[in-house]
Amino acid sequence: MQSIVNRVAIGDILRRNAARFPDKVAIIDGGKRITYRELDQLSNQFANYLLSSGYTKGDTILTICMNSWEYVVIYNGIAKAGLIWVPINPGISINEKLYILDQVEAKLIMGDAPLIQNDIETFKKSCQNILAVRGSLGDTNTFLLALEDQSEVEPEVEIEDRDVAQIMFTSGTTGNPKGVMTSHLAVYIASLGNIIESNFQEDEKTLTMMPLFHCAQHTFTVSALHRGATSVVISGFEPEALMKTIEDHQITNMFALPIMYKALLYHPNRPKYDLSSLRRCTYAMAPMDRQTLEKCIHEFKAEFALGTGQTEIYPATMTFRPEEQLRRFGSYWGTSNLINDTAIMDDDGNILEKGQVGEIVHRGPNVMNGYFRNEEETAKSRAFGWHHTGDLGYWDEDGQLVFVDRKKDIIKTGGENVASIKVEGVLLTHKDVANAVAVGLPHERWSEAVTAFVVLNPGSQATEEDIINYCKEHLGGFQVPKSVVILEQLPLTATGKIQKHVLRRQYTNHYQITN
Repeated sequence: MQSIVNRVAIGDILRRNAARFPDKVAIIDGGKRITYRELDQLSNQFANYLLSSGYTKGDTILTICMNSWEYVVIYNGIAKAGLIWVPINPGISINEKLYILDQVEAKLIMGDAPLIQNDIETFKKSCQNILAVRGSLGDTNTFLLALEDQSEVEPEVEIEDRDVAQIMFTSGTTGNPKGVMTSHLAVYIASLGNIIESNFQEDEKTLTMMPLFHCAQHTFTVSALHRGATSVVISGFEPEALMKTIEDHQITNMFALPIMYKALLYHPNRPKYDLSSLRRCTYAMAPMDRQTLEKCIHEFKAEFALGTGQTEIYPATMTFRPEEQLRRFGSYWGTSNLINDTAIMDDDGNILEKGQVGEIVHRGPNVMNGYFRNEEETAKSRAFGWHHTGDLGYWDEDGQLVFVDRKKDIIKTGGENVASIKVEGVLLTHKDVANAVAVGLPHERWSEAVTAFVVLNPGSQATEEDIINYCKEHLGGFQVPKSVVILEQLPLTATGKIQKHVLRRQYTNHYQITN
């Protein structure tokens, strides 16, 4: 059939690499090592299980799992079967999980037993079919049992390149989460682009540490497997355990958050570990302050690069490249990856020149098919023939893109616009600040007051006054926080993004109470 002759499909990646280097290790998870031949066969077995169980092309399979070798098999098996993978963040509320479950009308729920066992009866009201991935749920079937007696031969399934391969839901910071429909083509082409942009080599040992249910880690792992590299899977971040993993497995290429690199950098036991295998360190979700970046590059002796993207435009879309890291500092996103066009647009659809601030928009094969069952929001997202990110930015004189802020995060205070990211950049350079965020809170005089929330380094005695005085030295008067709230921790998503909407909601009456 034609769709097999010239198709572009995620499942084909493993089959081709199984033929190229069958005995090479593809996945390491603890003591488990899986070759490319085995990974392909296991994925085929799971695909055949799904099809033999009566699931048909287009059915949705929902997963609630932490990182594991099984999870890699699962999402590849779903793709090979022509079904749709719907990963869920285990950390969201049961109501959010049920909302997603009901939206996609999932035919099967798969989850690690500890993550779903308390909600089994609730889930069964919407979906009777439940499969335990790690652990046991009593009389419920398990993933490993499902593979038994299944053929290791890949099933013949008609897959078109724009068929939906996965639906990843956004965080829903302003309402219910939206399901982002991503095609086989988007994942396949983006991963090839990432290989070229990141100079992935076949001898790489890459790290799968950030959650696979998020597009950033998923694209990093797919790209590594597409190149024929070896991925070392761990679940969760603990600095010393990570350093041991890097040393033991000679990790060459990793993806982590800036705050994680900072934790490694200043860990008292870092000298005990050999981290010299690192070649390239990718960071995302936030810029890295100059002091930390310079020290990381010097100490780790590895390339550092910032990658950006969205669930809606399968990452990466832009890269702030290693050769630019020490040439310019600030909220740089760099230049477009080779599969994307990027422009700056005003509200009327006009493309802006260098130096003009507007919305960052993209075009490319990795743009989503659309929001699931939400034609209105889909249409808004692609007005004027471009994908709209909701991010503001501008091109500098050298053609490097500078991120200004999320449209919704611009603080409008006393008639002035303040980019929250500018305030945050200063806060993070304070010697006593471990993490920080700035938001606008309702204020009778200023409309919105610039307000900082900070987490201090262990043992620090810095006060609100200390931090405000520091900001006065580095910011314009209207940009200085009117208040600094010192917290034990900031509300974070599973991928380390600070949840500003949570702080806005919790502290909406902050100035009415304190002033």
